[in-house]
Amino acid sequence: MTVPLSPLLDHYLAEFARVEKDLPGADLPWLSALRQSSIKRFVAEGFPSRRMETWKYSDTRPLQKQQYEMAQPAVVTAEQIDALCPADMDAYRLVFINGHMAAEHSHTGTLPAGLKLDALNIGVNADNRKLEKTLNSTVNGHGHALNDLNMAFAADGALIEIEANLELEKPVYLLFLTTDQDEARMSQLRNLIRVGRNASATIIEHYSSVGDEPASYFTGSVVEIELADNARLKRCRVQQESGEAFQVGATHAVLNRDSHLHNHSVDLGGRWVRHDTVINLKAPGAEVHLDGLYVPTGRQHIDNQTRIDHSSPDCISREDYKGILDGNARGVFNGKIVVHKDAQRTDSELSSAALLLSGKAEVDAKPELEIYADDVKCKHGATVGQLDEQAVFYLQSRGLDADEARNLLTYSFADELIQQVGIEPLRKLIEKGLLARLPNAEQLKELL
Repeated sequence: MTVPLSPLLDHYLAEFARVEKDLPGADLPWLSALRQSSIKRFVAEGFPSRRMETWKYSDTRPLQKQQYEMAQPAVVTAEQIDALCPADMDAYRLVFINGHMAAEHSHTGTLPAGLKLDALNIGVNADNRKLEKTLNSTVNGHGHALNDLNMAFAADGALIEIEANLELEKPVYLLFLTTDQDEARMSQLRNLIRVGRNASATIIEHYSSVGDEPASYFTGSVVEIELADNARLKRCRVQQESGEAFQVGATHAVLNRDSHLHNHSVDLGGRWVRHDTVINLKAPGAEVHLDGLYVPTGRQHIDNQTRIDHSSPDCISREDYKGILDGNARGVFNGKIVVHKDAQRTDSELSSAALLLSGKAEVDAKPELEIYADDVKCKHGATVGQLDEQAVFYLQSRGLDADEARNLLTYSFADELIQQVGIEPLRKLIEKGLLARLPNAEQLKELL
């Protein structure tokens, strides 16, 4: 007997049927089959529930209150975009508006030989045979139903390929904007990044909104990364969505021999945000550094889930996540490191720290280690608390009042990670966003 679907799942099936023929690569049998299997899995599994361990502290029911339809391209002025971009940053730039690339606002100039920078829409419609092997390949069974929803509806995103031995001198800057919309809309983005042997690059992903406070919208974003032997990638993800926005994102990366990934993740916006980061250290000598900062206020909910698989010997992982929470905000951090049987001589460290500025703010933090090898060096720790009153008193003894002292200590707590970004225009943009979310920010600016 066929079990009837819920009205919500029925809606997404109908929406997929409505837009399927207009999605990129609709005439490619392999891609059509991938989309069909993805929407079927999503409908079969439904939205994740709190009965699932990794969703225990993130209730998806707020996301289920709206029946989202695909967003359409919109007109945004150059002045509006420039106001959001990091000032004076020289970069190859792609701009996406409501999930579709805006060529008129994308400026790449003359690309160096060996760099392919394009919209996924264009790559798919050109029947890029490489995509058939790589699209959805890095997920490796670690996705969830909302990743399947993304794969079914993904209309665009960035396709970045860096050939062997190329060292990019300028960063690649990807700006993803959502505009004012009268109805509940969703954008589903898929970004593919491949860095060749001995190549190096810096890639920035910036999620934001433009115009008056947009209606409740939903952004889905999945990023797939593959680093070849001895490749180097610095990737910075900055999320400044609207205060009414929902964002569900994922990063899946595979690192080959002696490759290195430094991943920075900053969450400043959004009403309800979830991001999964899954790293596979596939070959000896691979190394990953994960830095994360989340600053929810009001009733914001921000959930970061990370998993690092040490699948080979002689690999290194470092992970440092920090949260600053005010009002009735809630933060979730679950960091899991799995050291597989043959991953001898693993060197891994994980740290999670959260600062509560309000008695009503809440953090659920759970660092995890699963170790199946004998010769390893692993450690982890998590702290949640308020400002050290002795440190506050010390600063007061140096001439600051109590509010100034607290603000300075709070800022310093986050600034240690911000400095790791290393790109001056981006660092300033993040600092500005942080200051805007801290109490008595004007007073703090005078001290910096």
